[in-house]
Amino acid sequence: MKFLSALLLSVIFLTGCQQLIHGQQQPVRTKPNGDYLVGCGGAVETWGSCNDKAMKTCPKSYDAISKEENSTGTVRELTFRCRK
Repeated sequence: MKFLSALLLSVIFLTGCQQLIHGQQQPVRTKPNGDYLVGCGGAVETWGSCNDKAMKTCPKSYDAISKEENSTGTVRELTFRCRK
């Protein structure tokens, strides 16, 4: 029984570590007005992650509409619009 518990805890721990290494990719969402909103908060993702997602979404580049970040950096959101 102890072995099974230790094995289960190891699997949970390794799964958590893998998510920290690769990051939980937050999806790009479309706002009702046609702009896009993407989050890149937490310890794993940075503003660079937001910029990368915006560039992948917009083949001809993009214009940043707004950037919001809370005081701890756990919430970062970029609102952007694709260039035509």
